[in-house]
Amino acid sequence: MPDNDADRDAIIALIHRNRAAIWTHDFALWETCFVHAPYTTRLGWWRPGGIFVRQGFDELAARARTAPLPVSLPNAYETTVENLTLRIAGDMAWAVFEQHYPERYDGYFGPGIVHEMRVFERHDGEWKIAVLCFLDGDAGKLSQVALRLDGAGAVLWKSPAAERMLADSDDLVIRAGRAHFRDRTADRALDAALAWAAKLDTAYMSGHGAVPIVVEAGEGVASRIYWVVGDAGMILLLLADAAVDEDRLRVATQIYGLSPAQQRVAALVAEGLSLAQIAERMAITPNTARTHLDRIFEKTGVRNQTALVRVLLSAVSPV
Repeated sequence: MPDNDADRDAIIALIHRNRAAIWTHDFALWETCFVHAPYTTRLGWWRPGGIFVRQGFDELAARARTAPLPVSLPNAYETTVENLTLRIAGDMAWAVFEQHYPERYDGYFGPGIVHEMRVFERHDGEWKIAVLCFLDGDAGKLSQVALRLDGAGAVLWKSPAAERMLADSDDLVIRAGRAHFRDRTADRALDAALAWAAKLDTAYMSGHGAVPIVVEAGEGVASRIYWVVGDAGMILLLLADAAVDEDRLRVATQIYGLSPAQQRVAALVAEGLSLAQIAERMAITPNTARTHLDRIFEKTGVRNQTALVRVLLSAVSPV
């Protein structure tokens, strides 16, 4: 059945009206956008919170009112709908599209692209949303050094912090539009990690994971840790995120039975400090710092700090 122009215009207007209502806290308008039924569903994924499913209009409405998004007029009225596919058949319709947001919130950014899907029903001559789905293209926090790459290392997007870092980085360089580490060993590790991350999204169901790349430095100079992250079809190159590292180190402490002092030493090693810097930070002698490090080596079964970082930061909670 060919799409009816009036129906198409009404559904597109509904997409925009629903978005404007939630970003301006016009909940009376927002409620008019949905089918009020137990089967009304909202599901999605976003980086800060992962996957969620909400079912039943009453639950959707309660959550919208009690814990709303912050008000954002740019997101309400300047967001564009791109790559729309819309099919209409009788009193039902479905659409897939992208919404390109000009502004982020809660300290987060991204390419600003959210992948969306809707199922619509016509009730009393009016189109309503029965199912709302989204996949947020958010790439992390505003303060984080992040590059979005393809499997060959081509730079698709850079965070503001990455732009600043690249201007005088001793580690990373962009050549012919591709990210490279100046250190050959790290650059080979990047190639391998990108190939691994690209494979995560080749099967019918995509996977996710992260691989650390340790850029070694000279004695007394802090090493730096980067992560290649594959998630939701994206490949990100991130400078170590302190919050992520802290969580992983907490798990590693339990796995390997590290004492509080050993955990502190391990955290400072992961931060990239030399043994002398660790001793100074902890107000202990270099010999004591060395003793703690040797005990950590014994417990984890590794023999150098680079291997230790990989072991410690590979510890991930199953939930």
